[in-house]
Amino acid sequence: MFNFLASILGKLMRFIYDSLNQSFAEPTNISFYAISIIIMTLLVSLMIIPMTISQQKQAERTAIFKPKMAEIEKKYGYDQQIMQQKMQELYKEEGVTPGLSGCLVMIVQVLVLFGLFRMMNDTTKYVFPEGLDNIRTNFLWVPNLIERDPYWFGLPLLTSLSQFAVQLFSMKTNPQMQQAGGAMGNMNTMFLFMPLIYFFVFRGLPAGLPLYYTLSSVFRLIIMVIMHFYMRSNKTELKNEKVNYKDSKN
Repeated sequence: MFNFLASILGKLMRFIYDSLNQSFAEPTNISFYAISIIIMTLLVSLMIIPMTISQQKQAERTAIFKPKMAEIEKKYGYDQQIMQQKMQELYKEEGVTPGLSGCLVMIVQVLVLFGLFRMMNDTTKYVFPEGLDNIRTNFLWVPNLIERDPYWFGLPLLTSLSQFAVQLFSMKTNPQMQQAGGAMGNMNTMFLFMPLIYFFVFRGLPAGLPLYYTLSSVFRLIIMVIMHFYMRSNKTELKNEKVNYKDSKN
């Protein structure tokens, strides 16, 4: 499967690279190889926009019935299992699917990341079968994106910080993730530690991977922030969606 993804990503990247090479003069500090990764990241981010929007929309809808969640926590806080069961019943009643959109976004990200890893480990097979003799792969301070970033405070750190910002924003705007107890609390702790794990993992991987993941996280965060303020200013729309969902059930 990853070979298939690497092949598709390789063809897409080669198309972008050839288009740039035929139309523009290659900058000194940023190679067409790096620009191709940036454009490819933007395309993947555009592809998952519907899932990101759905995730943020569900978070904003959940905020509307946050008082009901607080009431359940107060009433059933003595038993985490009963409280989680009542929360699930509330989500179902309000037409919210906890975590589904976020999981889909994460799955897509992981699949693309593994495909890119396979592609960058064998660039001559998937992108440049004629060889890399005349191909520049530098990006600002990184001399070769096919090799690891020589600086620990470079792309690996940017990846960790950008992903931490995404997770923190999600937790601050999603009442489901603000529950401190039970399985949700453990999951929140894991989410906050994941960016730190990313830092150590990406330090030893081709620098093109943290470049992709950093940009992907930044694009996703921008979309989430825009959706947050847009949905906050259109609470009536959210309430109407909730009413329509209940009417469809009846």
